[in-house]
Amino acid sequence: MKTLAPQIRLDSSQFEMLSEESKKRQMSIDEFVSNLVKQFLDEHTISDKHQSANFMSIVGLGDSGATDVSEHHDKYLGEVIANEHLR
Repeated sequence: MKTLAPQIRLDSSQFEMLSEESKKRQMSIDEFVSNLVKQFLDEHTISDKHQSANFMSIVGLGDSGATDVSEHHDKYLGEVIANEHLR
């Protein structure tokens, strides 16, 4: 994988905090920022995968086993609405 060296701008307090934290972890600032970016991207990539999985979980929710729904959908819908009002 090709490594790039982008230039970023930080205010002095941000730089000091990054510098202190990277020293605590015995890393260079570059390595520390790279790890932060990787962690951020990993978390968001996982989140996107979960959203896709959650979306796919609705497939088959309405499976009643009936094979004639396309022909009698109005009848079935009417029965559901009537049952809802009778409760």
